[in-house]
Amino acid sequence: MRIILKISAMPLLLLLAACHSSNPAKLVYSDKVIQQIEWSEVELKRDIAIRHLYRSSDASTHLIRLKGNERPHYHDHHDLSVTVISGKSIIHFKDHEVSLAPGDVLFISKETLHWAENVTPGASVVFAVFSPAFDGKDKRKAE
Repeated sequence: MRIILKISAMPLLLLLAACHSSNPAKLVYSDKVIQQIEWSEVELKRDIAIRHLYRSSDASTHLIRLKGNERPHYHDHHDLSVTVISGKSIIHFKDHEVSLAPGDVLFISKETLHWAENVTPGASVVFAVFSPAFDGKDKRKAE
């Protein structure tokens, strides 16, 4: 009986191992590939660390590492697309919230009240695309 259980459990273990990838997502640009994200000691100490990756007049891309919570805010002139790379978080809107996990994609149109809450021990990491390019100034706190 024990041998039968071990043999029948093996396909399940292989399936679970295949579904859980230890390889982090890679970021692919036309001129470079970022295989692994390495955060500096300074960035690791911050509640919110932002790494600027690319900028044109039309869009900018960023890695955002969140340990705690953002404060509720708006972007008056920028749409925001986010892909969760690692960790779990909750995105809050004025009247609802949504749990996010790796692979989830989020779109926030300009003038939308929102804030993110990390619910992972450690931090969550997202790839963010602002359109037009984010200048760091278009973040209005909610009153």
